[in-house]
Parts: sequence; structure tokens; C-alpha cells
Amino acid sequence: MTKKRKRRLRIRLPQLQSGTTKTVKKRRRRRRFRLRKEAYLVLAAIVAVLCLIFIPRAIDNNNLKKLGYDKETIKAIREQKLTKTILSNEWYSNYLAQSIKNETLNTDYTELYTVVTSQRGLTDRDFLLYNRLKDKGYTDKQLLNLYRNLRYVDLTPLLVFDYQGDESGYISDCQANMSNNDETAFVLDGTYYTPYENARPVDDASSVAMLVNKTYYLDDTYVPQNLTALSNLYAAPDRELAGVAAEALAEWANAGRDNDVYFYATSAYRSYEDQQALYDSYVSSLGQEQTDQVSARAGFSEHQTGFTVDLAATHEDAYSEFSQTRAYRWASAHCWEYGWLLRYPEDKDAITGYGFESWHYRYVGKEVSQAVHYSNLTYDEFYMLYLKPWDNEANKPSQEILDSTSYLKLIPAAAEEPQETSAPDEAGSTSEPAAETADSTASPEATATSEAN
Repeated sequence: MTKKRKRRLRIRLPQLQSGTTKTVKKRRRRRRFRLRKEAYLVLAAIVAVLCLIFIPRAIDNNNLKKLGYDKETIKAIREQKLTKTILSNEWYSNYLAQSIKNETLNTDYTELYTVVTSQRGLTDRDFLLYNRLKDKGYTDKQLLNLYRNLRYVDLTPLLVFDYQGDESGYISDCQANMSNNDETAFVLDGTYYTPYENARPVDDASSVAMLVNKTYYLDDTYVPQNLTALSNLYAAPDRELAGVAAEALAEWANAGRDNDVYFYATSAYRSYEDQQALYDSYVSSLGQEQTDQVSARAGFSEHQTGFTVDLAATHEDAYSEFSQTRAYRWASAHCWEYGWLLRYPEDKDAITGYGFESWHYRYVGKEVSQAVHYSNLTYDEFYMLYLKPWDNEANKPSQEILDSTSYLKLIPAAAEEPQETSAPDEAGSTSEPAAETADSTASPEATATSEAN
């Protein structure tokens, strides 16, 4: 039998002392870098957020580009936070893009920028007019149509005219007459104002700037405060004005005398009863329709305010009409320096409701008269744009617009001091000295019609 091999057991003891045996090196396991599940979720979230930010942004930029905006304007749109507004309404115009880029856009009127050209442009006074027309009843849709087709000078008469439910007829009329109409003349083929139909009392009968016309009236109890008899140097006998207007007439007339120009008031304050009697006398001879063309109804006459005069020239009897005299040329050119207005100018009867009256002047105070002069508006338009109380406070523009369009800002520094300028005679000579009293015969034009309004 073979002998079984005995299995030797070897026991390895730890090395106690260095140097006795060879050092045994342990193998290091390489640690695998593994991200936790939470880290993956964070990274995924970051990527998702970036996608949510940049993909819609890229889409919006592309859509803005399709509308017509360039890269620089798109950047400005984002900076001004206009992206959503512009894209949701698909608004674009060269003028809108230009205004955004120049940072001159008034965001209260963004859509208005889409209907006007860069050449026409928009100013704060356009915004004020927009809100005034809205206060009169015009809708945003109507206003966009009006601004798209008409100029500022065509729009301001709408403040005085009846509300136009369908503005298309007015637009067509203005466009047909556009070559003839400007700040000095405004003539239309149609009629857009119905005298006396929507009559209402004056806004403030205590104000020297009150508007009295064929819409705004004074009641039969109104009498001006401090009625003052006028000196015969400046008026026919027994004429009166409110005290402040009497002083202003003297200052104005004296300035004319300093320039060898002489005029006086043939008519001044007229009571409600006197105006009624005058109107009735015209009706009896002309009929009411024709009378309404030349005379004011009682309560609707500016003469009742105590701030109105009709003028005639002194020592210019050679002229049959006041408009032909040196007195008219000087008085009409300088009245605004002394607080007076030529109330019914030539070629503006479509707005004022009266034909040209070279003799009819209204006192409104120096600040207002100067502002009206520089505005190139009739007083009817000026009052409705700058002075009228708002029917609905919600239609008022921002305070910034109201401040920037204050009528006082129409007056340049040069207007602060009246400058005297003599009026040359038509033949080049000067007038002869005035008499001590204003008892010269008035021109036929003045005496025939100055008592009407």
C-alpha cells in the first residue's frame, strides 16, 4: 500500500520586525467615479431650465425678425420688456422700430406709433389731443384711423365739431382739401358742427378765459363783475367793460397811438336782454336761418362776458371796411401782446361758426393770448385742447404729458416783452393825430355788423 502524503500546513505569521522578511505589497483597487442619482437630476434640471429660457427666446427673436425688426432693435425690445406686447399684437412700423431703438417710445400709446410715419411723428401734444378726443367720445379704433389719415391741423377742429360716429366722411373731406388747409386756413366742403344743438353752460363764468360760442352759453342772470365805463379816448359814449378788460383796452389803444395808429371801441358789454332784442330784430328782417349766420343768440354772445369789443378806426374814413385800415393791420398784429385775440379770423369760419370779423376782439389775459398766438389755433380749439375741464377723469393722460403740454410752454422768451412796431400806411404816409375823443365815424363794415355777435 502506498503511503498517504501528509498535508503540510503552513501558518504565515505577521512580520513583526522590518527587515526580517520581504514586504508584502497590497493591491489597491481603483475606485470608480460614480455620480449619485441626485446629481444627475440637478444637471437635468439645469439643462431643462436653459432650454426653457433660450429656446423660447430664440423663437421670439425669430418672430420679431419676421415682423421686420433688426438685431439692434430686438435687443432694445427685450431691454424695454416689450416682447410680449409687440408679438401678441403683431405691431410693426418703421416709426415704432425707430422710437424703440431711440428709447423715445411712450408705451401708453404704442399702437399709435404703428399708424403714423416717421416724417409725421408724434409729440406730447399729439398724445394730449388723443386723450381729448377720447374724452369727447372717440374710440381707440376711430382715433387710430384718424391719426393714420390726417394731420394735427386736421384733427384739432374735431374738438369743436360734433362727435362723428362715422369718421370716414370727415377724413375724405379733409384729404380732398388738404392742399389748401394749413394753420392759417381751414375750409371743408361738408358741415360738421351744428350750432346750439348740444348747448351747455360755460365751464367757469368767473374766468376771464371762459369760452362762449354757439355751444357754450351764459345764462340770463350773468353780469360781469366790476363793470367799468370806458373813456371817450378809447370808446364811443356809454360803453362798458369788465374792469380788467377796460384797463387792457387802454393799454392796447395807447400802444397804438405811440405807433401813430388810432382805433376805438364802437361796441363793448351787451346784456342778455340787449342781445335778445338785437337778435329778434335780425330775425324779423332776415329770418332765423340767415340771422344765425351773422348774429349770436342771447346768452351765446361774447359781448355779454364784458371782455369783448368791436373796433373802428379813427381818421381813416377813406376805407369802407375796417380790414382795409392801418388800425386793423396794427391791432390784429399786436393784440395778443396786450391780452386780446382776433376772435374770428379769416378762413376759419368752419371752426368758429362765424365769418371773418376784422373788428371783433376778445380779452383773455396776456398769458393765454400769447399762448393762443403761438399755437396757431382758433380760440375754440385752444380752449378745448388746453383749458376745458375733463368730462371723464379716466381719460386724462399722465401727469408727465399734462406738464409737458402746459399752454405756458407755448410762449417763447421773446414773447414776454411786447415790442412796439409801427404800422405803415398803405400809401406809405402816417395817420393824422387822433382827436381827444373817439367820436369819429366808424367804418360802414363795423357799424353794420359789429352789433351782431
